[in-house]
Amino acid sequence: MNYGNLSYCDIGLIGKGKGYFVPSADELRGKIEKSHSGLRTVLEQVDAAKWELVPVDGDQWHARETAEHVIGAARRIAGRVADAMMGKAPEAVELSLATPAEAINALELAIEDVNKVIRYVEDRDLEKNVGDDATIESRLELLAVHADVHSEQIISSTS
Repeated sequence: MNYGNLSYCDIGLIGKGKGYFVPSADELRGKIEKSHSGLRTVLEQVDAAKWELVPVDGDQWHARETAEHVIGAARRIAGRVADAMMGKAPEAVELSLATPAEAINALELAIEDVNKVIRYVEDRDLEKNVGDDATIESRLELLAVHADVHSEQIISSTS
């Protein structure tokens, strides 16, 4: 995936370019909400018969693996933000999502836990370091982009 002049793998660089417009915490929360809503919509449209269909190219995960990954990652990313804010991180959850309906349920629970963390982020917190030369801002951007990228992957693997 390529987002302008940044590849998906370079997402940690968001916010470090000269003249880069730093979004507000509210704008970032809006992007995250929109991407998670999009992921939910994609999961609602997945044909259960294709949930574990191995993609033709073999280079990507099937929908189940992708959903387990993206939902689990949202919790882990929120945990890094919570740590930087000296807050309570979401509890680690082992995901085994046998159906799209289970994935939707797990996503709703993850969104609730993510929101418990990010609702406390203020603009002044965005530059706080979360480790590995990443900031709260870059992790919130990652939350949004990550869900978008994997929504596309789920669509591709079930088409």
